[in-house]
Amino acid sequence: MPDLPWISVRGDRLVDDSGNVVVLGGFGLGGWMNMENFITGYPSTESLQRKALRHALGEEGYRRFFTRFLDDFFGDDDAAYLASLGVNALRVPFNYRHFEDDDRPFELIEDGFALLDRVIRRCADHGIYTILDLHALPGRQNQHWHSDNPTHWAEFWNHRHFQDRVVHLWEAIAHRYADRPEVAGYNPINEPADATGAVIGPFYQRLERAIRAIDRRHVLFLDGNRYSTDFSMFTEPFDNTVYTAHDYALPGIAREGVYPGTTRGRFYDRDVVAETFLRRTEFMRHTGTPIWIGEFGPIYTGEPERDASRSGSPV
Repeated sequence: MPDLPWISVRGDRLVDDSGNVVVLGGFGLGGWMNMENFITGYPSTESLQRKALRHALGEEGYRRFFTRFLDDFFGDDDAAYLASLGVNALRVPFNYRHFEDDDRPFELIEDGFALLDRVIRRCADHGIYTILDLHALPGRQNQHWHSDNPTHWAEFWNHRHFQDRVVHLWEAIAHRYADRPEVAGYNPINEPADATGAVIGPFYQRLERAIRAIDRRHVLFLDGNRYSTDFSMFTEPFDNTVYTAHDYALPGIAREGVYPGTTRGRFYDRDVVAETFLRRTEFMRHTGTPIWIGEFGPIYTGEPERDASRSGSPV
């Protein structure tokens, strides 16, 4: 296994132990430890899909299916292929259900950590850092299906119980990986959406203190509110922390989006996309901290020849 150096924040860059600038480039392993229907092709949320599979396959068949699924989804050959493309970072989204059962809160499940250990090792064997991303939280941190939410209500922000469980889980993760430089850092909450905006700031302060009491060395990758587009809850940046914007252009994700053209009553072209990016990253530029785009989405026109001509170029 290659020895990957520790990464830390220095000014507006990530650097290794020798002070060399490190640029993390890669993708997210969506669909694996956090199943997402637009990736794996099923309707509804992960928990409802699992319920349907258990009903169809029976308990034994259900367990066999997921034992195979969780091992085969990302293997050593996949990590080798990514390395051959020049990828040096993999964001690993996971659902809290791999680590905790709602019927037994605060009792952590070793199988979830074993899965993380496996992907970290497979990536590190090929010189790839991992970024650990809690993508679906107990109580659900946003209103959409990718947080395994069938209700469209983000109750995480309304109940201290859910918040306590997430702090407890991240304390355990920090203990387990505190001495592992091949883990680039921790992405504690994917796309939070605190509707009031009043809870997320104090909760991030609490979570940062809890993690740093155990592990001061790993980089924190913190998503902004409103699906990682709004960073107004932050004032002074935390130490050794990256603020992670998600940069989806609306015409690329809206039904019947038009580009260039009008989507949901607003005209979008290259200049508007650029202005949106600058607005979403204003906090990072103002504070002189690194900019890291945790997720982004391309814009497809629906015309194959036109889309192919744009590949590899910014829209």
